[in-house]
Amino acid sequence: MPDDEARRPTRNLVLPPWGTAALALILATLACTVSRPPLERAPLATAVAATLTAQPTSSAIPPTAPPSLTPEPTPAPTATAVPSPPPDAVSLNCDGTYQRLRLLDGGAAGRSLRLDRWEGGWHEVWSLEGGDPMIRQLASEAGLYAFGGCRQLIVAPLRYAGSGAVLELHVLAWTGGKVVEVYQNDGIGGDWRRDGDRLVFEKSLYLYNEPNCCPCNRQVTVHRWNGSAFLEEETEIRPTYSGTPPPICQP
Repeated sequence: MPDDEARRPTRNLVLPPWGTAALALILATLACTVSRPPLERAPLATAVAATLTAQPTSSAIPPTAPPSLTPEPTPAPTATAVPSPPPDAVSLNCDGTYQRLRLLDGGAAGRSLRLDRWEGGWHEVWSLEGGDPMIRQLASEAGLYAFGGCRQLIVAPLRYAGSGAVLELHVLAWTGGKVVEVYQNDGIGGDWRRDGDRLVFEKSLYLYNEPNCCPCNRQVTVHRWNGSAFLEEETEIRPTYSGTPPPICQP
């Protein structure tokens, strides 16, 4: 056996020219692959995570709170002091302004009515003089009367001396700036009364040559206050006798 191997011719691997270059390329590739360290992915992931979380917290926009469904509490109103009305004051038009009416007795100078307005003090804005009481006099019932609820009107009855006993009735209203007349009537033997928001006026009616003492008829007129004026509702003639008219009352 040793002799046979000794006699066996030696075979050398002969590569073609292109094979030598290919082999060298393969060996170089294997050498690079063996010597390159494995990729480190964990540190890369850590670096990326650090980059994403490294934003400064001061620049972050806070989330917007949803609108509240609960209404905001309404502040309690501030109490306003209401000034007390001055002494003897009334509000003629129920508007928060104040007035007062005075009936003054001047003795021989007669009675008078005076209306004052409150402006931090009393200021006279209107007056009515009765005059000489031997001729004409303001009746003692002159004053303020309520018509149609809250509003008050000035009633000024003036009586003339003499056998005729003439009554002159004036009703006036305060407008806030002045006094205006809203009713006037007069008559011999006159009389008047208030009936709710109605004003009843009565006077004598005479036929020819009837004496002042003994009228045959009386006229009654009724007016109703509508808030700004007196409107006539009815007028009635009433005889002063019953049964057969006396001769003086016959035509």
